[in-house]
Amino acid sequence: MRLVLLFLSLFTLTFAEICDEILLNPTSFFSDNSNFTLIKKDTNCIEMAQNLESLEKLTYEIRGNNIDCDGSKALIFQQKFKFEILKALLAPEIYKKTLPNAKIADDMTNNNRDYFKIWSTKSLYNRLKFDEFNSFYQVAVPMLVDYYQRSYDKASAIYYANRVANEFLNAAVGSFKEKESLSELENLILNPKFDKNELISYLYTHPQNNLSKALKVAILENRDIEFLAVLMQFGANLNSGHESAIFYALKNLATLKFLLENGANVNYQNSFGKTSLFYAAEFMDENLVNLLVQNGANTNALIISSYEKSALDSAGSGYLPFSLCGLNHTSKSLLMHAAKYSNLAIVKTLIKNGAVIDLVDDMGFSAIDYAKFNSDKSVYRYFKSLGLQERNLGGVSYE
Repeated sequence: MRLVLLFLSLFTLTFAEICDEILLNPTSFFSDNSNFTLIKKDTNCIEMAQNLESLEKLTYEIRGNNIDCDGSKALIFQQKFKFEILKALLAPEIYKKTLPNAKIADDMTNNNRDYFKIWSTKSLYNRLKFDEFNSFYQVAVPMLVDYYQRSYDKASAIYYANRVANEFLNAAVGSFKEKESLSELENLILNPKFDKNELISYLYTHPQNNLSKALKVAILENRDIEFLAVLMQFGANLNSGHESAIFYALKNLATLKFLLENGANVNYQNSFGKTSLFYAAEFMDENLVNLLVQNGANTNALIISSYEKSALDSAGSGYLPFSLCGLNHTSKSLLMHAAKYSNLAIVKTLIKNGAVIDLVDDMGFSAIDYAKFNSDKSVYRYFKSLGLQERNLGGVSYE
């Protein structure tokens, strides 16, 4: 124990020493780009960097910067990115010299904004992250303006603030460079002034082969039931794609109920094997869980098995619209997922409606093993009261 405490104290001291060195002479430190290797995850040094932590974390999530998938490359990217942000905050004149001219920078940012919007239409997860990012971004810009006005005039402060904020945007979408665009109809649906009557007129004059994607975009845009009904009447398929229409409606109970009443498959599984009930449990939305269960959702649904994962992998990365590298616990049940990510009320609802408590995944772990990682310890205690015994986890991680 003493050795561990000594190591931790030295580790903390190292962080402090790095910040001391940076703050003592930021110009010297940031003039040498190889110094990025000295930057650690928690090297913030000043309050402004700490204020940007949430935006930074979200940037990595959206980019898909994952140690399981990218190994040391993920860590190096994070070090280099944080180095640039700290450089911009502490040595802005040096940072300015590294920037492209205004036209190139603005073109890149505008292109990335356009792509980010397209990315946001691909799933409910993407849309939620898109909205969260924009919320953080809108808070960050005025904070950065105030920060830079301590040393610069207002015009210069606005310049630096926008450039730094856009570093996060450009990093977030940097790994999404597929040549993909929205259809004309999908772009029209993004315009809130495009109404049901205009939609009908458009569909009569522009026959569509596939309205399913347009329907999903309309759901994400919270279009009303009548608007969605038109797309369905003209042939939109409720049960197709990596994730079906109901996955896109999980934040709108009225829309979800409408889709279920009109033939949406409540047990549709995405390419990982997850049903909409997995996400409902993760959202900790008891009304959503109850609606899905009442409509026949399978409380014993499983994520794909290791065999199925291997089969998908063999199809080749160009075929897959997602990455499987972070999927370690195959054959994980819905109850296991809820045990880690949900609350006690939802766990009890699943069990009451038939969820088997003692299933194990392909690595031999059961619901109680996942419950140990839930911040709500009542979930773990509940499984313990049911007689479940956890395994020795041995440092195994859980996704």
